[in-house]
Amino acid sequence: MSDQYKNLIVTKEDGVATITLNRPEVFNCMTPELMSELTNALGSIANDDEAKCVVITGAGKAFCSGGDVELDVALMNKMTPLESREYLQKFVKPINLIYSMEKPVIAAVNGLAGGGGCDLAMACDIRVASESAKFATFYVRMGITPALGCEFFLPRLVGLGKAKLMAFTGDIIDARQAEHFGLVDVLVSESEFASAVQNLAHRLAKGPTKAIGMTKIAMNKSMNMDLEASMDYARNLVVLTTQTEDYREGFQAFLEKRKAIFKGK
Repeated sequence: MSDQYKNLIVTKEDGVATITLNRPEVFNCMTPELMSELTNALGSIANDDEAKCVVITGAGKAFCSGGDVELDVALMNKMTPLESREYLQKFVKPINLIYSMEKPVIAAVNGLAGGGGCDLAMACDIRVASESAKFATFYVRMGITPALGCEFFLPRLVGLGKAKLMAFTGDIIDARQAEHFGLVDVLVSESEFASAVQNLAHRLAKGPTKAIGMTKIAMNKSMNMDLEASMDYARNLVVLTTQTEDYREGFQAFLEKRKAIFKGK
């Protein structure tokens, strides 16, 4: 499954698709090629009925350190404003795919998530971090504004004040502070990290995929809705989920007082 990618390792096992950013020698920093591969991998997984949960992580000691200064940032210095805008679209596509995919996506943050790498982690539905993880926005250090969703995700995750603190300073925060801020959802020791990620991913993969996916989209959309509109949207989704095989299995299992065996259909 990974043969078609130079910068990623993509595997699938027991309903869990794992994407590993694989440029450990440069802390998995982003290039146009890596982000195009990530877009292709996410697109394939989104259409793969056997993949019910997605994990994104990094090889080596980092999750993703952001843009590659030589192969990414420096290129924009030679572009016109319109060329730069089109160029950045390559980096935006995988962020949008993660956010809109009707499957749970876990960021397994094993080290530094900086700049665009922090944005990538924030785009995911759940962030599991080891105690060695670190987070930073970095953009201000180069005198530029965020470009890959930081301005959208960070205030929603940590609140406006802390989001501005991180964005204005570009400071690196450790995993415990990130958990305190609300940026990390599950914090575990380095020794427990791999098993914690896999346990959560497999648990979600065994769940009712359609219901989880629709819940994800409903929550995302509700961030820009009032209560009445959100509940109206949710009611429509309830009607849809009652037509799934998983609903019928869950209902029958409840009546029979047994654990439901979901198929993600």
